[in-house]
Amino acid sequence: MNSSHIRKAEQKDLTKITQLLIRCAEDMHQQGMPHWLGVYDDNSVKQNLLTKQVYVLEKGDQILGCIAIGTDKASYYDDCWPEAPKADVYITQLAVSPDMQGTGYGKRLMQFCLNQVQDKTVQLDAVDHYPALLKFYKNLGFQIIATGIGLGDKRHLFSYTANS
Repeated sequence: MNSSHIRKAEQKDLTKITQLLIRCAEDMHQQGMPHWLGVYDDNSVKQNLLTKQVYVLEKGDQILGCIAIGTDKASYYDDCWPEAPKADVYITQLAVSPDMQGTGYGKRLMQFCLNQVQDKTVQLDAVDHYPALLKFYKNLGFQIIATGIGLGDKRHLFSYTANS
């Protein structure tokens, strides 16, 4: 059995990453959480590959998870949390294949990213109606610093300050 590893994503991974994100969006939609529908396509994933550090968790030739770290906040942050402090980095696009969720891959991806950004302030956001994800972030040491409405959903802004 091949072990999994995390590596920096490359342009050749574009299709597999997009397919993973769309599968996750469809899975969340079936659970009553449509907020990712229509968000990720080849163009948005390509833009992330160009402007962020994107990592994939791979086992064999399968990409089972992905995550992105960038220095720019999402466009809706100013409307949703106008008073929020700026962070050094922002985590987006955390996804694990629906059939592999609960295996610790999401935690591995998050810890990998947090290790990359020591001594930096990290922010990410999550919708209120995904309680398992809210608990996941809290268990990793993130704290909710603001709540607001963004893209039509109640969202929480999480912050984490890494220590070296």
